[in-house]
Amino acid sequence: MLRGSGVRSIKNFTCRRLLSSANGPTKYTSLSNGITIASEINPNATSSTVAAYIGAGTRAEHQYNNGISALTTNILASGYENGVLLSSDNSKEANGIIAQTTNDNVVEAGKTIAKILSNPTAILEKADYGVAKAKLISIAEAIESNPSTKVLEHLDASAFQGYSLGLPTFGTTDSIKDLQLEDSQRLLEKYLVGSNVVIAASGNFDHDALADAIESSLKVQQAAKPIVKTASFLGSEVRMRDDTLPKAYVSIAAQGEGLSSPAYYVSKVAAAIFGDFDHHSSIAPYTSAKLASLVQEYHIVDKYTHFSRSYADTGLWGFNAEISNIGAVDEFVHFILKDWNRLSISISNAEVARGKAAAKTALLRELSSTNAIVADIGTKILLSGYRNSVKEALEKIDAVTTADVKAWGQASLWDKDIVISATGQIEALMDYGRNRNEMAMMRW
Repeated sequence: MLRGSGVRSIKNFTCRRLLSSANGPTKYTSLSNGITIASEINPNATSSTVAAYIGAGTRAEHQYNNGISALTTNILASGYENGVLLSSDNSKEANGIIAQTTNDNVVEAGKTIAKILSNPTAILEKADYGVAKAKLISIAEAIESNPSTKVLEHLDASAFQGYSLGLPTFGTTDSIKDLQLEDSQRLLEKYLVGSNVVIAASGNFDHDALADAIESSLKVQQAAKPIVKTASFLGSEVRMRDDTLPKAYVSIAAQGEGLSSPAYYVSKVAAAIFGDFDHHSSIAPYTSAKLASLVQEYHIVDKYTHFSRSYADTGLWGFNAEISNIGAVDEFVHFILKDWNRLSISISNAEVARGKAAAKTALLRELSSTNAIVADIGTKILLSGYRNSVKEALEKIDAVTTADVKAWGQASLWDKDIVISATGQIEALMDYGRNRNEMAMMRW
């Protein structure tokens, strides 16, 4: 068992000695079977979370078994025993088995995780697949019935057509109903291997005691990490017009940055420059972003949110909006895409400074619970091999300059293809060619 805290160089990647910076609070232990245990100790935490993240998600699926990763994880991570509450976390690239408990009971949480990983077949064989599938179908249907989440799910599907990354995170009704125990067993046989698992923990406990407890009871096969096909971005659109809905729901994005991209934090700052806006919020009149000031004066949009979502090898950078003034859909899209143009040519130092402050606030807000911290640790180490400490992340955001943002805008946004997803009353949303042309100006 290899342990460490504070070594930057990775001399032997085969033993997965993945360590944070010397000043970072994250501690790492590499077990003999290839599994990495990473923990972030917080003496002020009132509870602890231990989670096992497996590299799978929709990237381990195809259209006929779509949803099997989420279904399998939901079955394995359910229940309450020995003071440990189990739950699951499912995304397009990873599935998490989460154990929440008190600080004093963290060793028991580690043993529970080890028990699940060591003999998942026994748990699956005892499960009621009919009930589990019904629950998963209800989750998938809830996403489709919510226009805002629906357009985001279809945004991925349109952007990454032909790739597993574009499949629905929780599957579809048609794909879920045909899933069987054998599908779960085949999934685990390929993806539950030491090199494809990271155990993350957060709370107030002894890291070494947790690592010893896990290693003594964990048995997982050793094998090479499964190869995932790189996804290609495709400029395209999907329209799901539904005039029975009260609004237009529109999301537009360009290709973003992967988790390991040197421009990862630049894209985060760029999204934060335009930020969020909610017309019904009490602070809406005081929103300082130029775009927000423009759209609220004429009530062009109800709300919008800019995002920079990153996957292992690619990403999406764009916005999601709700518009009740359906006659102004084209105006809003025009104004927002023209504002994107400014990233390449005229973004100001003040806007970048405000964006950096907003990006740092968002980062700290996202890591406000032990569950959120273990998800960040587990997924980033699993997908990119390294996770910046909070201190490192804040330093990287502070290091972003106006020139960096302009260079990123010119390389990633200016005259680049986009993907569009929309539903509701979208008659006023102009054709793809019109919106694609808005990605540049007749000037330079």
